[in-house]
Amino acid sequence: MSNQTFISVGPYWDIIHRHRTSFLAVVVAGTALTMLALVTIPKEYTSSVLLEVWHSDIQANLIGAEPQNNSATPHIETRLEALSQETIARGHLEDLIARNGLYLSGGKREPGAVGQMAGAISISIPDSVLQSKTPNRYQRSLPPDAIEISYQNRDPAKAQAVANSLGDIMIDEYRKELERHNEETIKLISSEVEDTRAKLADSQSQIKVLKEKYRGSLPQDLDDNVKALQTLQLQVERNAQGASKTDASDAAASNSPKSNTPDAALAALKTKLVALTAQYSDEYPEVIETKSQIAILEKQIAANPVKQGTAAPAPDSAAGMTQQQIADYQRRIADTPAHEEAIAAVNRDYGILSSRYHDLSDLLFQARADQAVLERGQGERLKVLQPAGLPLNPSYPNRAALIGGGVALTLLVALAIPFGMFYTDTSFKDSDDIKAEFADVNAIAISRVPEVERRYLNGASIAVGAPLALPGNGDDHSSSTAGNGQSSNGDHAVAGDARANQNGTDGSLEPLTGRAAKFAQRYPAPPLVAAGEEMVSTAADEFQLLAFKLRSWAVQRNAKIFVVASAVGGEGKSFVALNLAAALAVSGSGTLLIDADIRAPFQHYSFPVPKVDGLLGYLQGTTEFVSTIIPTPVPGLSLMPSGGTSNRAPEYLASTRMDQLIETLKRSTGYQYIIIDTPPSLLVPDAQILARAGDGTIIVTAADSTARTATTKTFLMFDPANLFGVVLNRFKPSYSTMRSERYGRYGRYGRYGRYGKYSKYSKYSKYADPDLRE
Repeated sequence: MSNQTFISVGPYWDIIHRHRTSFLAVVVAGTALTMLALVTIPKEYTSSVLLEVWHSDIQANLIGAEPQNNSATPHIETRLEALSQETIARGHLEDLIARNGLYLSGGKREPGAVGQMAGAISISIPDSVLQSKTPNRYQRSLPPDAIEISYQNRDPAKAQAVANSLGDIMIDEYRKELERHNEETIKLISSEVEDTRAKLADSQSQIKVLKEKYRGSLPQDLDDNVKALQTLQLQVERNAQGASKTDASDAAASNSPKSNTPDAALAALKTKLVALTAQYSDEYPEVIETKSQIAILEKQIAANPVKQGTAAPAPDSAAGMTQQQIADYQRRIADTPAHEEAIAAVNRDYGILSSRYHDLSDLLFQARADQAVLERGQGERLKVLQPAGLPLNPSYPNRAALIGGGVALTLLVALAIPFGMFYTDTSFKDSDDIKAEFADVNAIAISRVPEVERRYLNGASIAVGAPLALPGNGDDHSSSTAGNGQSSNGDHAVAGDARANQNGTDGSLEPLTGRAAKFAQRYPAPPLVAAGEEMVSTAADEFQLLAFKLRSWAVQRNAKIFVVASAVGGEGKSFVALNLAAALAVSGSGTLLIDADIRAPFQHYSFPVPKVDGLLGYLQGTTEFVSTIIPTPVPGLSLMPSGGTSNRAPEYLASTRMDQLIETLKRSTGYQYIIIDTPPSLLVPDAQILARAGDGTIIVTAADSTARTATTKTFLMFDPANLFGVVLNRFKPSYSTMRSERYGRYGRYGRYGRYGKYSKYSKYSKYADPDLRE
């Protein structure tokens, strides 16, 4: 067996086909509304002007300023929002409305005209927009610094004029913005230049004061100070070697380090350290070595102090002056690094201020040059790249979108209605639904007969002459013209038992005339489609199947009397009862049809029958049994009409006269089957009363009409043992079933049958006699 999975859309198409009227109605209505929308919706035309940022015609380096990597003017993209708001400012829009006569109603401006115009304006960077509006692939690509301004209006000429005016407004606003930007830039840079110039002058004065203050101890004086200090130290050493032992020499020698002593070596090392630190950093190797030697000598001197018993030399002596000079040079050399750092810091500030002053001067020159170029009309500006044209085709409504949306919405609603009606409908659709709902009962479907529907719909327009009558009828009896269905007793000839046994084959019938004929024309009777001249083959076949199943069921249970019931009115119960009785009669079984609906009878309108008291007359005791039965044009079928109407139906149907009638019918050998037509079961109890006396019950429900709950309630009203089955009237087969399972007329399957065109017995077959081939 193949494992292939088939996807079938047949059930879904059946739902649409079942409710095709509503589907087609919605499709037609949706299409009409879409077309109406295309015609009635006001057309809007959109015109667009394209602007481009045009850079300066003169290069910045040609007007004396160095080119700047980061321009002070921000890119148009960063200013687009502000520029757009300035373009559609209220003042500009009011001026455009007044100038072009927009949004006028009765010669006056409409309320909210400014807001309407602002909503009709679109300003965008058209990187993606232009690609879709490119007329051909050979058009050059536009620069990114572009702005598109669009305006939408019902008048294409006004749309073009307003779009060009908006472009002019944006160009003017862009120029004003650049001018304001340059003016503010010049003011800011000028103030910065003045402040920097003042700070630079203060820095120059501070450098001059420091140089005057630190004169002699500046870095450029360091070499001279070291040489002078060394000279003085050598002079002191020489004087110490040749000095006498006088007190003055001793005094002078005691205040200066003696030659070849630790104090003299320490003084020389300190002098050397001062000279090294003035030239090198503390990490220099010779500086580190000198510091270590000084530390060692200081420890030795501290361990072996030398007592100085001599007094210090006089300041005004030659030795004292020499010692003061030595101390002065040592101080200068020691202060040189600090003074150098202070002056270097001031020089750094001066250099920074000088560089800033130079940069600001260049920026100020550039700003003034840009202003001059802008005033001459050669600077950066907005320029019309493509003026607004006259639109020929409307931009709103979008015909493709409107048609596509209308079609999509129409199909959605058209599909939703059939599916919604199908899935919310609780009625039975086919015999499978009945079998699933009611087990162990027969389920027979009677197809919807178009001829019957047309007869019902056009019943009032059918011309009625003299209703049909059997040949020879009306010769023996006469009828009153009052046949309006009311109970009235009249004089009728009464036939004998032999007439009942003949089942209407030689009975006397009279045509309906007068008011009875008019009433029958206005209220069409249940049509006879299972027999007679107007027999419908499909319905006749289905009623024959129903009759066959009924006979089989009756034989098994020895049943003879069957009650036909339904839940509510209008389900075709009388139609089913009439045609079932006719199908039983034409199959050779004598059948009596009793119209037990004495509240609203209809069966007597199915045939041109004479006026008799019928069932009601028998139950009232005014008519004998044999006088209530009349023959019909269908051989083997007799009719017991209701004989009138009465509101006391339950009383009559539950009386002993009704029991006697049932017993008489059961003993009768002229009728093999008795079919009783009853009123709706959910409305009146007549059917339940009659079902207790009958042998079987047939429930009729209308397909796609009667609610499932109503049929179920009716089903539960009767004894399950006597339920023959449920007849689904007005069954409408699905579209897929009709296409796949119907066989149509005999010619449809005959061409493939034993004698068909393509059978092996055909003259076109290879098995056929060659002499018969063409």
